[in-house]
Order: sequence, then structure tokens, then C-alpha cells
Amino acid sequence: MIAGENSTFEIIRAKNGLTTLKYHGNREVFLHSGFDPEMEGRRWAEGVDCQPDDTVIVLGIGLGYHIKALARRLTSGKIIAIEPHEELIASCSNYWVFKDLITKNKVIILSSEQPSKNFLAGLVDPFHLEKVKIAEYHPLRYYFSREFIDILREINNSLSHLFVSANTVLYFSRTWTQNFFANLDKILTAVPANLFKDVFPNRPGIIVSAGPSLNKNIHLLKKAKGKAVIIVVGTALRPVTAIDVKPDIAVSLDGSEANYRHFQELSISGFPLLFDAIIYPQILREHQGPLIASVFYDTFSRWLINSGLQVPGQISIGPSVANMAFDFALKLGLDPIIFVGQDLAFSDGHTHARGTVYEKNKPTDDKANLLEIDGFDGGKVLTSRSLHSMLLYLETQIALTANGRNIINATEGGAKIAGTRAMTLNEAINLYCKDKFDPEEKIQAICSSYNPPGLDAMGKLAQKIKEEIGGLEKTSKIARSGLRLANNLELLLRAKEPLQHKINKLLKRLDAVDKELKNLSAGLLPVDMAFQPVWFYLNKGAFDKEAEDQHTEGIRLAKKIQFLYHGLIESINIVKESMLQAAKNIDRGSE
Repeated sequence: MIAGENSTFEIIRAKNGLTTLKYHGNREVFLHSGFDPEMEGRRWAEGVDCQPDDTVIVLGIGLGYHIKALARRLTSGKIIAIEPHEELIASCSNYWVFKDLITKNKVIILSSEQPSKNFLAGLVDPFHLEKVKIAEYHPLRYYFSREFIDILREINNSLSHLFVSANTVLYFSRTWTQNFFANLDKILTAVPANLFKDVFPNRPGIIVSAGPSLNKNIHLLKKAKGKAVIIVVGTALRPVTAIDVKPDIAVSLDGSEANYRHFQELSISGFPLLFDAIIYPQILREHQGPLIASVFYDTFSRWLINSGLQVPGQISIGPSVANMAFDFALKLGLDPIIFVGQDLAFSDGHTHARGTVYEKNKPTDDKANLLEIDGFDGGKVLTSRSLHSMLLYLETQIALTANGRNIINATEGGAKIAGTRAMTLNEAINLYCKDKFDPEEKIQAICSSYNPPGLDAMGKLAQKIKEEIGGLEKTSKIARSGLRLANNLELLLRAKEPLQHKINKLLKRLDAVDKELKNLSAGLLPVDMAFQPVWFYLNKGAFDKEAEDQHTEGIRLAKKIQFLYHGLIESINIVKESMLQAAKNIDRGSE
């Protein structure tokens, strides 16, 4: 039985009557056993190093006997199966022996054409990457080694990016929560980002970043002024304003104090600033110009919605502020979008352009952190692993969201960016920036016409926040009670002669505390992101090691409860203070 005309793959019967797969390459070979493909699949699955709750990425599908056998081992896990050869899917998909597992979401199928640099996002838990395993089906690996290597490289890149992103969220989770509430009054009175959808259809846009190659062509921005929407990321504001070019829009999102330095002592003020809710608050307090608000993280968006407020828009962010600038450029309707200063690599022995706060920074000399990659001009350039992660993210963003628009890399240095067309900035301006128009006038008109929430609405919000703080204080009080009980439980368990009736009594009281906290869980939304490090540590299984005996198991449980309640109390205290300040800021604005 042949699967498809002129196919290099043939579906035939094995000796035991099951279907099997033959490959007509340089010579005819079986890709599954010609005798018993089912038994062969079971043996392969038995050799895979995995646990029942793992996510296993399987390279090579064929007819899927090995996948069906592996699925039996993954009682609570799943399989992401990738086929390295497009024709294999066309030839074999009608004969897959695991189709029922696809409908149950036990097996997810990807072809070699589908993976992008960030294709695992949404398919694996970034906080449990140790539960992701990779298994190669060797008969296919042998004959399609080049395709396997390409896919393995993309898997590695995607996992690396997920690791970096997850750790960033964990590291900044509490700072971002504090910033959100510190910025709340500004978020509510700023112009919503969603009002700018398609306001510049098919107009050229230039995204100015602060890579060292900006030194080569920054002077040409004057030539483009009034003929393109000039979007400048925060890091590049100093050198751009220093040459007397006023950004049409500036973009910033970094929540750390270091970001504030980019906005100090600027030569020009009054330009619109697109910001994310997590930005360092002092920047918004001191900015002299229109503010345009976006809220990316769902935790904060849900809080706004639950408070009866509108979400001002959700502009995607990433490891670099340039990702936010690019997504906003797409929302504006800009085409082409021209990158400048987007090196994502080291150029001329520097990390950033002259005039930036990082102009004296030198590339790392840690060879383990250096990578050689393809450069803008066709040669090779050095980059760091963090910059490479940003490059991969941007390439994925372009691949998934550009939708046929012209994306130009006019950096004139640094890394080659897949999905872009390389040219000099002068060429890009001459080719695309021919017609005069006034972006500033249109942006100003949108900002001037926006009416923020009235004083009455702001006053009600301030009152609601105070009521929410009261709910958090109640939750904290219950958690403190639970913490005391857990401490007493550990003391009892560590006694020379533990009294079981007292232990049972404490466990019963702890169960009651747990039920009380669950009843109040809806009011914990403001604490959600700040609590992430605690949740992550608990889910990593730090307290789930198998105990030698029941006594040791009891102590482990007491320690876990202590960590949980202490983390909840600490998170509430951090958020409560931020919310109280937010209420005060809103009250002042509504007076």
C-alpha cells in the first residue's frame, strides 16, 4: 500500500499484520520494524528517561507506535511530538496509531515547519523546565540527522528563552506589584494605548534603540523627522534629544530605578511617553508630556476589571523595550517599520551608543557567556547569551506578528535579524520616507481629546482600595494564626515523646485555617504576582521529598505550612502598603 503518489515513504504490512513504514532513499529501509512495530515501540519507550508527570518532546513520529507506548508511561504528563520531515506527516497522518491521544490533548503534534524560536511558549511550564525531557526516535534520527539538528537547536533556544523570562518574573514580581499600585493614579489618567490603533496606516515608522551602531546614523533622524513616526526607546532618549530630535513617541517599561537615569537631564521634553504599568514610578511623576498607558500582565488587568475599570490596552512586552516599541508600531498601523540601533550584539568594542548612560560599558570577557552569530553585513559578530535571547525573541515576534509588513533593519551593524530586510538608514529614508506628514499633531489631538475618569469615579476607587486592604488584613490575621499553629506543630513533633492527641488537635485547627483562607482567596488578586516566588518554591517540590517515617513527614509538612503562611503574610504586607499609598494618591487627585 503506497501513501501518496511519488512518495518516498511507503506504508506496508509487517509480518505480524500491523502497518509499518518503509523509506525509499539511497536504499530501502524500514523506519519501523518489518516484523513487529508495536513491540519495537514498547522497547523504545521503556528506554526513555522520564517520570509519569513529565512533558516529553519526541523528535520523529512516523506511524507513532513508540509515541503510543510512551503515552502509557506518562500517566499525568504529555508528549509534544515533532516530525522532522514534512512528507512524513502527509504520508503517515492517516495511519497514526495514537489519534485518540491527540483529541485528549495527551499528544500535541508539530511539524518541522511550525517551530519558531519561541514555539514552546504555552506548551510547557516555564517554572518547571526540569520536567521537560527530549527523546529522539533513532530510526528517523539516522536518516534525517540534519533536520533533527535544526529542530534540537530551536528547542534549546526556546527553552533558554522560557528560562530567562520565568526568572525575570520571579526576580521582579514584588517590585512590579509595588510599581503598579504606585503608578495607579497615572495609569487611570493617562491616555489609553488602545486609542492609537491604526492611526498611521501604511506610514513609515522608525524604532530607535541604543545599540552602538546608532553612532553611525543617528544624525539621519533629522532627515526623517516629519516623514516617519519616530519611536525612541528610553535607553536612546539622551543621544536622540541631544541632536535636537524630538521623539514622536518614547517607550519605556523597566521597573528598576536604573531606568530613571535615562530620563534625567534630557535636552528636549514634552514628548508623549508610552509606558507599561510596571515602570519605575518616578519617571511618570516627573515626565513633562502626555502619558500613554498599557497594562501587559493579566494579574493587573484582572484587578482593574474587578475594580470596574477599563484596561487601557495591552501592548506586548519582552526581554527588551524594543519588543514593546515594535508591538506598538504594529498597533499604529506603521508599514514599513525600520529598526535603528538594534545591534543585539557588540560593535566596535561597545555595548551601547555614545551619549547613553551605558556608553562606557564594555563587552564581557567571559568566554562562556559569548556567542558568535551572523552579523548585519554578512560576517560574524560577538554577542552575549542575554542579548542572543533578546535576538531570538525579536525574530519570533516578527515571524508571528508582522503579517506581511515590511520590516527593515537599518542598524548598519550588530546581529543579522531574521525576518528583516537589511539596508542603510539613508537608503530606507530615501525609499520609504518621501511624503511629509505631522505625527506630533495627530498624537496630540488624540491625547487632548481623551477624558479620564471623573472625580467621583476616582473617589469611589480610593474607597474600594481601602476596603480591599481591610480584606487583606483579615487574611493576614488568619495566616498569622496558621503560622503560630504550624510552629507549635513542629515543636510537638520534635519533642522526645510527641503527644498524638495534641498533634491531631493542631492538624484539625490548621485544616480550619486552610478552609478560611480558601474562602477569602478571591480577595488575594492584588497579591498574586508578589506571591509568585513563594508559589514557585512550593511547586518546585522543595518540601515534597519522601520522608523516612511518619514523624519526619509531619515535620516536613509543618515546615511547608510555615513557609506558605510566612510568604503570604510577607506578600500581603508589601502589597498593603503599596495599595494604601495608591489610595492616598487617588484621593489627592480627586480633591
